[in-house]
Amino acid sequence: MLTTGTNHNRSPGSRRIWRLILLAWVLSFGYLGCSPRADDGRQDSPAVARSTAPLAAAPSTLAQIQAKGLLVVGTAIAEPFEFHHPETGELVGFDVDTAEIIADRLGVEIDWVEMPFANLIPSLQERKVDMTIAAMYITPERESLVNFAEPYLETGLVMVVRSETQSQVMGLEDLGSLRVGVKIGATGAELAQELAADGIPLEVVEYKDTFDSILDLEVGRVDVVFNDYLNTLVYIKDSESTLEIVTNGSGQIEFLSQVGLGIAVHAGDQELLDEINAALAAMKEDGTFDRLVAAWLMPGMVP
Repeated sequence: MLTTGTNHNRSPGSRRIWRLILLAWVLSFGYLGCSPRADDGRQDSPAVARSTAPLAAAPSTLAQIQAKGLLVVGTAIAEPFEFHHPETGELVGFDVDTAEIIADRLGVEIDWVEMPFANLIPSLQERKVDMTIAAMYITPERESLVNFAEPYLETGLVMVVRSETQSQVMGLEDLGSLRVGVKIGATGAELAQELAADGIPLEVVEYKDTFDSILDLEVGRVDVVFNDYLNTLVYIKDSESTLEIVTNGSGQIEFLSQVGLGIAVHAGDQELLDEINAALAAMKEDGTFDRLVAAWLMPGMVP
């Protein structure tokens, strides 16, 4: 017959064994329930303790420049903005003076890095230089790659011809079958390629340096050169050249574009950009830019 309730027939020895088993089970349960857990958010073992100290922020480009005392500036020769003095070989020009004033404001020296114009933005993107200044036009395409300071000078792209062909070229529609000289990587080169793609049968002749294209224009190796307005005026005056800037039927300069010249920095260097903009604003306010225009570009040349 089956019975329920306490078994009073167990021997004292068996009851002692059961109590020991029960005690061991309770102790085991208590140990597991109170053991430290790495994921409970309250306690970590020394071996897996996580540091809560904040990570130090990396110094900005501006801070690094000032710590080194050196601003690395990329440039390309474009007289009168940057060129080598014929007697001393020293790098001089409108852009050179502008960059030196910015460096003085930052309290640093300049390390100039000369390169082909087309290499300027890639060198900036790869952080081989801290900023670039080289009479560079501010364009939407370039603005998508780097950051530009406020324009420090307004100018534009023009067509340059020999005096005897001035009457033959009044506009872009007259460039068919003509040889057009442009600087590699410059705005003029882009425009010439676009015109060719749009059906104007011009022949594009590329040069590493604007000066070479102008010299070839002088001797008839090309018929037209796309060049910067200010650069062209300085060349014509200094060399006493008979080259002319193309004008329309009303005698006004036929600008292919009118844009600002800009200093560029890496897309993420906002602090450096702010300092450059502050320096440029101060130069315009205190008359420094007027003096630079008078020294390098001559009075009345800015359109």
